Amino acid sequence: MSGLSTNPGGPILGRWEKPFEMLLGSATALILACIMLITCVDVAGRYIFNEPVPGALEVTEFMMGALIFASLPMVTLRNQQVTIDLFEHLIPKSVKYALHVLIQLAGSLCLAVIAWRLWVKAGQMIGQGDTTAVLQLKVWPLVYFMSVLAAVTALILLAMIRQHSTTGG
Repeated sequence: MSGLSTNPGGPILGRWEKPFEMLLGSATALILACIMLITCVDVAGRYIFNEPVPGALEVTEFMMGALIFASLPMVTLRNQQVTIDLFEHLIPKSVKYALHVLIQLAGSLCLAVIAWRLWVKAGQMIGQGDTTAVLQLKVWPLVYFMSVLAAVTALILLAMIRQHSTTGG
């Protein structure tokens, strides 16, 4: 079975969904591989040659931020968020759809606020000239990247509500 979304109502993003998921999936796999490589080289350098990779922690932190936010839209499209269905059987079917919509709206609102605040923070970082301590990397491009992907995820959640309502809940 492929990892691509199999939404019962069809693709949420239309013909762009498959390429979008492939792009994000490839990017997250590459980022994760780079994190593993840098960590292995850093540990080997530290213990074998007594010379760690300069800035390895900073680069790893950057890539972790990118990895997490690049994964959000993909996980949302695949509807693979962590859910707890312990009490789901107690909820009447007539209430489940409304509860689903309410949860999706709350998630979308939260992600929209996160996207907005990250966007504002990135602007402040440009003005202050924020960089990392060791490698002097500019931080704002990553924060803008995170903001855009949080906004995309918020929009995907809204599209999922729309799709769910048109396919009969």
